[in-house]
Formats: sequence, structure tokens, C-alpha cells
Amino acid sequence: MLVKQLFKWVLSFFKKESKVLKLKLVSELPKEPIEHVLYLEGNVKEDDYWYALLKCPCGCGDNIMLNLMADSRPCWDVVFKKETFSIYPSIWRKKNCCSHFWLKKGKIIWS
Repeated sequence: MLVKQLFKWVLSFFKKESKVLKLKLVSELPKEPIEHVLYLEGNVKEDDYWYALLKCPCGCGDNIMLNLMADSRPCWDVVFKKETFSIYPSIWRKKNCCSHFWLKKGKIIWS
């Protein structure tokens, strides 16, 4: 029993909490995004979005900009279901913090 508790305690330092993101649809991206907010820039009236912007959820403070236009690579898709959103494929930072996560149903899911 003591070993099990010790193991859970050690794992708690490595487990990252799943955070919920708030969605903001904007015609122009902010210069400095707010934590836990995903901004979609585009033509809001026509549901045509070009870019997504968010603060890296690992806490490093970097901004992550995602291309949503299918004619440029790499690109991501935003899927709206009911009152939530998901972004596909996963977001994997190759530089700095090297975070890898999914945005599913408005939540950060760590890989």
C-alpha cells in the first residue's frame, strides 16, 4: 500500500492537468494572447477562419500560431460540435518546450 501511494505521488509531478480553453472568434488576432484562450481569426460572418492563436499550455509563455488554410502546409482543421471545438491533427512543437498535445472538445489532452 505504501509503495502504491509513493508511486502515485511521484507520477503526480509528471502528469499535466487537462485545461479547458475558451474560444474567441475575432477578425484580427491580438498582439498578446491570454492564457487558456484559443483565438480564431477570419471572416466570422461566413465561418471562414484563417489562423488560430494560443499561448502554449505548458506554461513556457510562447505563442502558438496555427494555419487553418488548406492551401498552405502545414495546416490544421477546426471542428465545431455543439458548444465545443477540436483541432486536428495534434500540435507538436519541434522547438523550445517540445510540447505535444491535442485540442479535443475544448480541452488540452497531453500526448
